[in-house]
Amino acid sequence: MRRALVPFGILAGLIAGPAPARPGGADAPPGVQLPPLRMTGDERERPASEEGAPALPFTSTPELRARTVARHLRELQATNPIAAAETAREMRQHDYDAIFRTLLDGTGLRAGDAGDVLTAFVALQWMVANDTQAEPSPAALRAIRRQFVAPMAVKPPLSGPETRAAFAEQVKLRAVLHHAGWQAARRLGVMPRFLASLSGEFIPPAKLRALDMTDEGLVAKGRARIADRPRPADDPPRPVEPPARGEVPPAAPPATPLHAANWEQVEGVYFRSTTGVGVGGMVTIDYEPLILLRDGSYYEIDDAALEDVDLAAERQAKPRRFGRWTRSGAGFDLTGTGGKPISYRLQDGSFFKAFPAGAGETLSRGYRRLSGGGNSALGGDVTIAGSSRYDFRPDGSYGRGGSVGATNSGATTGVGSALGRRRAPEGGRYALDRHTLTLTGADGRVRRHFFAFGSQNDPPQPDRDMIFVGDRVFSTDD
Repeated sequence: MRRALVPFGILAGLIAGPAPARPGGADAPPGVQLPPLRMTGDERERPASEEGAPALPFTSTPELRARTVARHLRELQATNPIAAAETAREMRQHDYDAIFRTLLDGTGLRAGDAGDVLTAFVALQWMVANDTQAEPSPAALRAIRRQFVAPMAVKPPLSGPETRAAFAEQVKLRAVLHHAGWQAARRLGVMPRFLASLSGEFIPPAKLRALDMTDEGLVAKGRARIADRPRPADDPPRPVEPPARGEVPPAAPPATPLHAANWEQVEGVYFRSTTGVGVGGMVTIDYEPLILLRDGSYYEIDDAALEDVDLAAERQAKPRRFGRWTRSGAGFDLTGTGGKPISYRLQDGSFFKAFPAGAGETLSRGYRRLSGGGNSALGGDVTIAGSSRYDFRPDGSYGRGGSVGATNSGATTGVGSALGRRRAPEGGRYALDRHTLTLTGADGRVRRHFFAFGSQNDPPQPDRDMIFVGDRVFSTDD
C-alpha cells in the first residue's frame, strides 16, 4: 500500500488537547498510511459512478482550492486560533488536493467527480468511526454511491456545477483532515478522545458504529435502530420555522374527513432516505414518508392526513410528489418525475416500512427535529439553525415549541449580525389513530396530520423513538 505525506500540524484542530511535537524535525512530516479503499483486478479501472449514480464531474482550480482552505481557516480561527495558525503554515507547504488523490489510488473513484469524492468520504468516515482497516469491496463502494449520492444528484449542491465544485472541494479537504487525524490518533493511542472530538456533521460517529459495511452498502448491525441513522432536511430545504407574529394559521380540516376512502387505495406505507440542506447549507441525510397505492403509483405525502387529501387534485397541483413503483420480493423500484428508476431493498438502509399507531395509543416522550440553511458550508457568510419539538404525555396532552437563529459572519461585507427567536409555546390534547395525529389546541382549533412510526430490524418492527408528523421526521433525544 502506498503512503502519503500528510502534514502533522493540521491535527491540532482535530485531536483534543495540544498536538505533540513532530518527530524528525520541522521539515519531516510523518508518513501516514492511506485508508484501505483499494480495488483489485479488473475493478481498478472502472469508476464506481458507472454503476452507482450519474456522473457528477466538476473542475478543481487553484483559486477554488485556495478559497476552500481560507474558509476552513476562518472557521478554525474562531474556535482555536493556535490550531488555525499551525494549519495555515502547513497548508502553505502541502497541497490537500494532491494528498486526496493519493487517498483514492487504486479505488476506481475519481477525484474529479463529486459523487466519487463523497463516496470516498462516507467510506472513510465509517472506517474511522469503527477504527478498522477492512477494505470496502468494489460492490460496497458502488452501493454507498447509490445510497448517498444517487438521491442527491438532482438536488443542490450536487445539481449545480458551481455549488457542486465548492461542495466537492470542501469534502476533499475534510477527508484529508479526517484521515490524518485518525492515523495520528491511532499512533498516539488516543482514539476514544479523537472520536469524542469529531464533528457530527453529515454522519455522526455513533451512528456509523451502528452500521456494517457490506456489498449492499451501509446496513444496520443486528438490532441497530433506524432512528440512530443520519437524516437530511426537507425537500425543498427549509429551516425549522416558528411562525412569525401575526401569521395566519392554516385552515382547520373539516370535522369529518372528506376522503376517507383514500385508505382503500393504499398498498402500504414506507419511508426512504433523502437529502437536503442542514445548518450552514451542509448536505445532510433525512427521511421522507411514501404512500404506495394499489394502482402502481406512489405519493410523497405532505403535512395533511391522507383522508384530508384530494388525490386527484393533488396530482394536478403537485405532480412531482407522485411516481410509479413495482415490487419483486423484498426489492422495490421507484420511478419519479425524472423517469429513471431507483432500486431499493426493504430495510437495507435506504427504504423502510413505516408503522401506524394503535387506535387511542398514547406516548410518553419528547421528539425533536433539527434543521437549518444558509451558505456558510459553501464558503458564504450566512448560517441558519432551527429546532422544533413535540412533547407527548400519557394523559393525552401535548406541548410544542421551537426556535430559530441566524448569523452573518460579515466576512464579505465587514459587518456581522445575528438574530434569533423562539416559537410561541402551544399545547392541548392529542389523539392517535393509525396514520393520523389529531391535535386540538387550547383554543379549540383542530388539526389532523399524517403520522407514522419508524422501523427497525429485519423483519421490520416498529421503532417508537422515531416518528413522522406530516413529512417531517422527529426522534427522541436519547
